[in-house]
Amino acid sequence: MQDLLLALAFLAVMLGSALAGMAIRDRLPGEHVTDSSRDAVLRAVGLVVTLSSLVMAFLVSSAKAYYSAVEDELTEISSDMAALDRILVHYGDVAEPSRELLRQVVGTAVRTAWPAHETSLPRYPGRSGLEGIEQLTDQIGALPAGDGRHTAMRSQALSYLLAVERSGFKLRQIQQARAQTPLLAIIVSWLVIIFGGFGLLTPRNRTAFTAMLLAAVAAAGALFLIVELYSPVTGVISIPPSTLESALSF
Repeated sequence: MQDLLLALAFLAVMLGSALAGMAIRDRLPGEHVTDSSRDAVLRAVGLVVTLSSLVMAFLVSSAKAYYSAVEDELTEISSDMAALDRILVHYGDVAEPSRELLRQVVGTAVRTAWPAHETSLPRYPGRSGLEGIEQLTDQIGALPAGDGRHTAMRSQALSYLLAVERSGFKLRQIQQARAQTPLLAIIVSWLVIIFGGFGLLTPRNRTAFTAMLLAAVAAAGALFLIVELYSPVTGVISIPPSTLESALSF
């Protein structure tokens, strides 16, 4: 919701700039609205349009790459946890406490990433999910290995758990990235210049104003995508909690 309000604010700023350009044009002396003056304004605005298009395309691509990186890490964590759970199932009844602890760790991870989501998975009673992973490592390492098969399964379970821990640390590093506020401010300032120039060149009629409105909505939509994709688990375009929950759904 916050990202949507921010996009609406961007839209209002751009439309305000366009209306200001229209108001200024009506007060300009005649020599400032000649064809040569209009051509100079059009070329200057065209340059800013080109710069804005290139930078916005780069930012949208970068934001989408960030979103995909978070999604890939969550998917990998989910698949490793699912494989770990199946190994514990095949290990036997002695591994049931470890399976329950795994469910608690996943439940805590879901509640941490998606605070507004109500999950049926239990919560880990400790201070953090990381502490739960460490406890789970100790539990799995202490499982009895009566034969070579159990030894191999225990070793494989520990390798999956190590992969989950490594992916978790990597995900925490990735999630520190955010849309750069100064860069967004520069883009918005360029858009203000563009729509102010449009206002200077656009006649006062409904068709022209509708065209500017649609252009402003498109630009605000691009800015919304940039901000939204940097909130991959809390925004409108979000990765669903089932990405992790499905690891233990069978």
